Amino acid sequence: MRNHPAPPRSHARVFLLLASLSALSPTVGRSQSPTPWRTVRQEHLWLATFIDQPITTRWAFLGDVQWRRTDGGQKPQQLLTRGSITYRVTPGFRLGAGLNYVATAPYGELPSARPLRDRQIFYIAQINQKLGGVDVMHRYRFENRWLADVLANATGDDSLSDSRFAQRARYMLRGSRPLGGLTLRKQPVIGIVQNELFVGLSRADRGVAVDQNRFSFGAGLPLSTTKRLDVLWLQQWIPVSRARASENNRTLWIVLNHTGKAR
Repeated sequence: MRNHPAPPRSHARVFLLLASLSALSPTVGRSQSPTPWRTVRQEHLWLATFIDQPITTRWAFLGDVQWRRTDGGQKPQQLLTRGSITYRVTPGFRLGAGLNYVATAPYGELPSARPLRDRQIFYIAQINQKLGGVDVMHRYRFENRWLADVLANATGDDSLSDSRFAQRARYMLRGSRPLGGLTLRKQPVIGIVQNELFVGLSRADRGVAVDQNRFSFGAGLPLSTTKRLDVLWLQQWIPVSRARASENNRTLWIVLNHTGKAR
């Protein structure tokens, strides 16, 4: 009977090395546990003005400008300008579309790598109703977003990266009513509670996922028949998956509202 030659010693060493690595690999995998998710808490100051100006009995302009600061108002966070045209379909129900531009700076403990520019075309549906003594508003917003990073070249001039397209849906529920017998300038002071949920719809890395949530409450102080100053405390939650962390931001939000009258 013919004997087969024994394998070379070099081959035996390779087999032993592979066997050793396969035995060690589960141990290595178990030792590399993921970084635990953490929460950072930051203080912001947001100053804003909101405009609701009727153009006719059915058409109106809705707009807002918001100047947002972080570190208690000491450092820049965001500048937002938004405008839309709405049409009153029935009393208490209107539809609209508009444009939004947002400039965001790297801020806080979880800064983005670069400043960000967000250009949007959005659609809104708003329902206002009376439930008992409470004025209730439902607002739905659908955003088409073009996101671009701000790039600095060797000469110090800024340019924008190629845009990344994303979509987001938002829903806000708001309730307001007079605060007992409190008045200012012979008009009632308004108590306000609201919550807004943001859901990303086309994130390549996460699919459909909650982008952020904003809960706020406060008081509306009448300044005239068409103007009101809202002073709100806002709690904002934002997941930052790249850093395995969440922002839990506390914000003082001061809003000057103008609600015009049809001419």
